[in-house]
Amino acid sequence: MTPQETASDRSSRAINRVALVLCVLTFGLIVWGGHVNTTRSGMAFPDWPTSNLAPMVTYAPSEWLWAKDRFWEHGHRLFATVVGLVTTLLLVLAYRSTPAGQRPNRAIAGLIAVVFLTIASAVLGMNSMPMNFMEAFMVGLGLLTVTFVVKALRVTGQHRIVWLAMAAFTAVCLQGSFGGYTVRQNLPDWTSTSHGVLAQLFLMIVIAITLQSSAAWRRLRSQGTVSSGTASLVATTWALTFVQFVLGALTRHTDSWGVSVSFPHWSEAGFFPSADLLQYPQVVIHLVHRSLAYVVALAIVWQFIRLRSEGASTDVRRSSLLALCLVGVQIALGAGILWTARGELVTTLHVMVGVVILVSNAITFLSVKGRPLTLDVHEQAHGLVHEGGR
Repeated sequence: MTPQETASDRSSRAINRVALVLCVLTFGLIVWGGHVNTTRSGMAFPDWPTSNLAPMVTYAPSEWLWAKDRFWEHGHRLFATVVGLVTTLLLVLAYRSTPAGQRPNRAIAGLIAVVFLTIASAVLGMNSMPMNFMEAFMVGLGLLTVTFVVKALRVTGQHRIVWLAMAAFTAVCLQGSFGGYTVRQNLPDWTSTSHGVLAQLFLMIVIAITLQSSAAWRRLRSQGTVSSGTASLVATTWALTFVQFVLGALTRHTDSWGVSVSFPHWSEAGFFPSADLLQYPQVVIHLVHRSLAYVVALAIVWQFIRLRSEGASTDVRRSSLLALCLVGVQIALGAGILWTARGELVTTLHVMVGVVILVSNAITFLSVKGRPLTLDVHEQAHGLVHEGGR
């Protein structure tokens, strides 16, 4: 092994460890944020980034440690600050590990401008900013994030890590800005739901960085190939899980869970709501969320069966097995929310298990996508016929 390869391996290991820590922190932050919603603590402070007009970091512990709503909301803000700092560290490591000739210097210069704008927005305070300025700033962050993700998909090898790290950085800036914007808007349903969805998208980016920087994951890329049909099923299962999480966030933030407190039937009148109830958005949201849960469960079961029958690699089968083991628990927790009238423990556990299922399906999807596919039997037959006809 050459000295340059050794240095490259050390850089990859450092990136992988920081990315793994960031995954754990982000998972904890999402669950914490879910509990903020569960306890309805989101408006414990009407201002942002200050807390009761005090600087966030120096806010006296005696003012928030012993008040339930302030503890969860202020703790969420401090937790998010730690995630932002670790994301910045990840970007620095990814940039330094990229060869000088391949570094996206112009994009980094743009990110430095984003840093100063984000800090300026925090110093000036969201409450004193014109609404149009903050909205335009957030749209710009969203466009940058999408641009960096698309760029990462187009490049090959380890060079994509720095683009993913830049996407993670702009995404965490957007998430922080969106959090403040949500408080300023007094927690409207669409901003609160979007805030939760953005957190999931950020986590997906960090998971991709963690896998791409893992030497063990890269070694497994050529092992345990699956058919293109199974790969499509895996992608569909992840997409359905993500949509289900979005619907879950919408169900929580719009209080749609309470339109039916029976399970598995809708009410004593029947399994489904009556036609006259479908005119109400909350009924539709709840019904679609509940119905899609069964579809996701079936997709997860079928995904595991296909991966196991085709001899997928051990890591792929393990991540799909984790989703399989948890999907029944998740449905039971969803029923528990109805039976306990949105009890705090069962509601937060429902959020936590949902995130684990989404993460496991994302890992399965990224792992399968990162490996060469085998052809289905029908595709092989078609190819032979086509070749024979030449």
